[in-house]
Amino acid sequence: MKKFLGIALIGLMFGTVAITTQAKTVNPNGSWQQLSGAVVSCVKTALETRENAVIAAFTTYQTNVMTTLNTRKTSLLAAWNLTTKAAMKSAVTAAWQAYKSSMTTLRTTLSSSRKSARVTYRADVKTCKGTTEVQNVDTSTSNNEE
Repeated sequence: MKKFLGIALIGLMFGTVAITTQAKTVNPNGSWQQLSGAVVSCVKTALETRENAVIAAFTTYQTNVMTTLNTRKTSLLAAWNLTTKAAMKSAVTAAWQAYKSSMTTLRTTLSSSRKSARVTYRADVKTCKGTTEVQNVDTSTSNNEE
C-alpha cells in the first residue's frame, strides 16, 4: 500500500510539472515565447482527433468484450447440459479456449488502434506551424499508455 501511495505521489508531482510547462516553451535561444493562436488551434484539432479515436477504440473494445463474455457464458451453460462427462469437459475446454483467443484478439486490436491514433496525431502536429515549439510541449503519449 505504501509503495502504491509513493508511486501515485510521484505521478502527481510529474503531472503538476507537465501542466506548468505546457503554457510556455523555451526556444533554442533560451528565451520564452508564447505559441501562436494558429499553432494552438492546430494542435488542439489534432489532439481532439486523437482522443476521439482512442475513445472510439475503447468503446468498440468494451462492446466486444461484453459480447465475448456473453458468448462464454452461453457456451459454458450449454456444456453443463451435456450428459456425458467427456463431452462436458470437451465443451468447457472449447468455451474457455474460444474466450481466451477472442480476448487476445480484442486486446491486440485495441492496442493497434491506440498506436494508430498516436501516429496520426504526431503526423498532424508536424503539419502545424512552429513545430519546434509544439514538440517541446507535445502531449502525445505517456509511458503507461504504450
